[in-house]
Amino acid sequence: MQRLIDAGKVRHGGLSNHPTNLIERALKVGQVVSTQNQYNPLQRLAEKEIFPFCLEHGIGALGWGSLSEAVLADNIDIDKLDPKDFRRRQAYSRPENKARVLKVREAFRQVATAHNGTMVDAVIAWELMDPALTGAIIGVRSETEAREMIGGTNWSLTSGEMGLIEDELAAWERQLREV
Repeated sequence: MQRLIDAGKVRHGGLSNHPTNLIERALKVGQVVSTQNQYNPLQRLAEKEIFPFCLEHGIGALGWGSLSEAVLADNIDIDKLDPKDFRRRQAYSRPENKARVLKVREAFRQVATAHNGTMVDAVIAWELMDPALTGAIIGVRSETEAREMIGGTNWSLTSGEMGLIEDELAAWERQLREV
């Protein structure tokens, strides 16, 4: 990659799903301008090492899977997913976690209602409140859907709204540790 950058064929190099030790290794070869890792309210591992590392080194951090594979989208019903759907293998789709996920969804829905928006807007707003996150990668199926998913990018959540969400996410994380 660095040879392509040096030759002017590529402007910048980034990484995907690399832990910090591999990002450090890549930095010894050349500049790393961004990394993308799974990050969403139900999967927050990037907050522990990746985000602090990126802040310290001036690396852009992109989160993929922002809506937890649509589990935190307004129009999803986990119970109606095809039995072979890949999302069935995720912790947040397992029957024993359903009640807790519904409480997380309700917290985001309450915030969305307070802002006259959608749950997707609230999830994106929550994600973008993290100073390390440069952008949230959202899967869309159409131009209309893409336009509908940008509402939360301008929201600034209150400490009360963040507290409501964080309380439910903390309970979610506790439940995962207990299972």
